[in-house]
Amino acid sequence: MSEYTAANITVLDFDESVRRRPGMYFGADAHLATSVLTAVVIASLHPGPRVAPTGAPEVTVEILGELAFSIGDNWPTGPDGSMAGYYDSLLTSYRWVHAAAAAVSTHTTVETWHGGHGLRQDLVGLRPTGPAHDVDAPGGTGTTLTYHLDPSYFTPSTLDSPSLDLHAEGCCDLPGQYRLRDLRSTTS
Repeated sequence: MSEYTAANITVLDFDESVRRRPGMYFGADAHLATSVLTAVVIASLHPGPRVAPTGAPEVTVEILGELAFSIGDNWPTGPDGSMAGYYDSLLTSYRWVHAAAAAVSTHTTVETWHGGHGLRQDLVGLRPTGPAHDVDAPGGTGTTLTYHLDPSYFTPSTLDSPSLDLHAEGCCDLPGQYRLRDLRSTTS
């Protein structure tokens, strides 16, 4: 029997950890794409206290294709609109579930705005393709993320509406609501 030592330990970057074992982050469900969507919706509805909006979270989800969706909410990527995140991306540790979803995506677009300043960044997996660049900021505070899930992790899975109760009993003082639009039926 061999001895277990520190030499037997492999330290993985966050994105590699997610790709190796997506079930640890999203659940071991046969419908992994829907589990990713559900996890991201739950995370957007339950921001940490340092980034939570002053009112209830407002979340809009659009299913764009079999493995593509966008999610918008009314809170920044970090406290006070701070932007330093994973691998110099706009996804901060306050959005770790969103970052995990980016890790199993072929590409992700992040747009975030706060205090009249807006930024946009494209990611391949969780890695930025370049620095964030300025965009026109709508009023208020918010973030929109568009994910294109990697088919090598999700075949033959497709997206369905989140079917779980998104709020546990007594989970929130101000439970947020989400709107879902499935745009697949409107495209040819």
